[in-house]
Amino acid sequence: MQIGRDMGALKSRTGLLNEQFARAVGSVTKLRQLPSRFRELEREVQETQRLHQRVAELTDVVAEVLVPAADRDDKRIREVLAKYNETSF
Repeated sequence: MQIGRDMGALKSRTGLLNEQFARAVGSVTKLRQLPSRFRELEREVQETQRLHQRVAELTDVVAEVLVPAADRDDKRIREVLAKYNETSF
C-alpha cells in the first residue's frame, strides 16, 4: 500500500508542478509581448494627442465664428476657416 500512496503523492506533486510551469510560460509569453504592446500604446497616445489638437483648433474656429456680429471681422473668419480647411483631416 505504501507504493500506492507514493504514486498518489507523486501524481499530486506532478500536477502542481505542471500548473506552476504553465503559469510561468504564460508570464514569459506576456513579457515577450510587452515591447509590441508598448509601441501600440504609444501610437494610440499620439493619435489621441493629435485628435485633441484638432478639437482645440476646431474650438478656436467656432469661437471666431460665434463672435457677435458687431465685433466680427469677416476677413479674419475667412483666414481661420481657410487655415482649418488646410490642416483638417
